[in-house]
Amino acid sequence: MSFETVAQEIVFTALDGNVTAGVYDDVPYLPEGMPRESFPYVGIGNDSTVAWDTDDTLGKEVTIGIDIWSRSAGFKETKSIMGEIYDILNRGALSKVGYNVVDCLCEFSETLRDPDGETRHGVMRFKLTIQKET
Repeated sequence: MSFETVAQEIVFTALDGNVTAGVYDDVPYLPEGMPRESFPYVGIGNDSTVAWDTDDTLGKEVTIGIDIWSRSAGFKETKSIMGEIYDILNRGALSKVGYNVVDCLCEFSETLRDPDGETRHGVMRFKLTIQKET
């Protein structure tokens, strides 16, 4: 299994059912003008990796992006969900059978108003340092 897939599974498992929004790897089709009831939601997406091997172990640093979407007035809901995600992932006790999660650190976060004027978008990036158990 690739380290990217492992990181995706670790993050999804940690967040799914533990934040006040639906969590998706593949967000269902959401047409323009969709009802407010479809919000908020979290999408786990883009990632990049850097090798973190040693003489006797295989490892990678996987940086993974998380997007938070809300149509609540103001940024309070978006920021609240971002806080929940931070509390779970940053330095969290994350695990996956066959792998050792050395650390998980929040590298970046920001909030944005989408061009439609009513959708709020939170963007977070976490770096997971993962080693394959031998």
